[in-house]
Amino acid sequence: MMGRRRRRKIPPGGLLSFVILVLILLLFVEGLLLLERSVRPAILAAAVMECDGIATRAINRILLEEVVPTVDYRELIITEKDKGGKVVMAQINAVEMNRIMALTTVATGDAVTGISESIIEMPLGKITGSHILASRGPKIPIRLKPMGRVNTVVHDSFEDAGINQTRHKIYMEVITEVQMIIPLIAESIEVFTMVPLADTIYIGEVPETIVNLYFPGE
Repeated sequence: MMGRRRRRKIPPGGLLSFVILVLILLLFVEGLLLLERSVRPAILAAAVMECDGIATRAINRILLEEVVPTVDYRELIITEKDKGGKVVMAQINAVEMNRIMALTTVATGDAVTGISESIIEMPLGKITGSHILASRGPKIPIRLKPMGRVNTVVHDSFEDAGINQTRHKIYMEVITEVQMIIPLIAESIEVFTMVPLADTIYIGEVPETIVNLYFPGE
């Protein structure tokens, strides 16, 4: 008959080494979690700023290239003049305004889709806020995903443009939502941009009918 197997005793020194190793691993993991909790807000803030700037520039560029050149003040604002050439009435061309807003929605979506097809790499040094370290450190990959929502609001303003002259400016505010995706973090951000649409100068008194213009979307 085979004798009973003897249990191998762990030397006291080996058990102590094992316990120390486990403690070191636990402290290491806890340190990583603590570092991640402290660094994560800074990474998120830097990534939001980076993505907002990239998205804003892309949207501005496509709007200035594809929307603004199609806008004509004379088509957008319909005016009536008296026999002396004085503007006595003005109103919005709703059809033209709706065309501009629809074109803006499509162009904004194209801009965000375009930048979502590539990976944005943000140096880790960006979180320091230092200009010297901003371009240094490992690259953090970031993706932007369009969320499909685009809101457009048209505003106008009147400014003095000299003696007996008033300048009428029309500009559009575009708000879109994108999702920013970085390792282990996904955050939705709103991107705001403002582009000028048209402006003109009125000679003489501007009638109340043009001061209180109503734009669709306001």
